[in-house]
Amino acid sequence: MDASLTIIIATAGRVESLRRLLESLHRVEGGDQISCEIVVANNAADEASAQAVKELVSEYAQRGRYHCWQVREPLPGKCRAQNRAIPLAKGSILAFLDDDVEVTSRWLQGILNFFASFPHQVMQGSIQMRDEDRRDPQLQKALERYRTIDFIDYDFLPGKDLRTLTGGNIAVRHEVFKLVGLFDERLGPGRAGYSEDVEFAKRLLKAGLRIGYEPRVSVYNELDPSRLTEESFRIRHERQGRSRLVQKNSSIFTIIPNLLRSIWTFVWYSLIGNERRKYRAKGRYFHYRAMLLEKTKRVTGVFR
Repeated sequence: MDASLTIIIATAGRVESLRRLLESLHRVEGGDQISCEIVVANNAADEASAQAVKELVSEYAQRGRYHCWQVREPLPGKCRAQNRAIPLAKGSILAFLDDDVEVTSRWLQGILNFFASFPHQVMQGSIQMRDEDRRDPQLQKALERYRTIDFIDYDFLPGKDLRTLTGGNIAVRHEVFKLVGLFDERLGPGRAGYSEDVEFAKRLLKAGLRIGYEPRVSVYNELDPSRLTEESFRIRHERQGRSRLVQKNSSIFTIIPNLLRSIWTFVWYSLIGNERRKYRAKGRYFHYRAMLLEKTKRVTGVFR
């Protein structure tokens, strides 16, 4: 295989999570035989955190297994940070990881095998839960209720075509960005909050490109209990609503009926005791309420 790989990790300054990820990358099989570099897109909010990330990257660069370096992007936004790194990347394949995952031992080789074996231009890897988290009944109960942490574990064979992306573990042929453009900097963490991966997938499909699933290219996601709360649930769905408004610019006349419907369904499922559907309706309520508030601010701002 003559493909080379650039791993791009955008971080807002979560140093300990980033350390665990870098350590897992240094343990993967085949890293010594594959042309690979690691670029940390340093999007820390303050210079003290940015310096801590820079020092960590330097520590791993000195190990010498990979060319490991950072690029600083002080303005907030995961997409903005990734877009800073993409033009500087040397790999023919660019892999994107969230800073709170850890890769499995065959992750690196699996990416190159996928692109050598399948015609797809983009790969979605799996995002797994650790066995100890699966065995924790309290975590599982909270996860079932809130669903504020993403896991991708489709029951599909390798090479199955997908129509969306979850950006915590994906790989893209470098030339794709010349065809469809970079990530939408209005979206994602640090900006509107979510949906940058979904929006990117839509552009890929519109351009006639293919997204393929590869379950063997897997990572473990960090199951942080602090994200399984009512507050995190509300924030997630509000950000999803604002992100949707950025993409679709829905009118107030479509937002309000959906908001009212979410209230009605929340009341109904609360009365009949359907917990899962009650929380789905509650999420939609936060979603459409955030859209309405944001849309109202835009409209009133125009007439001031």
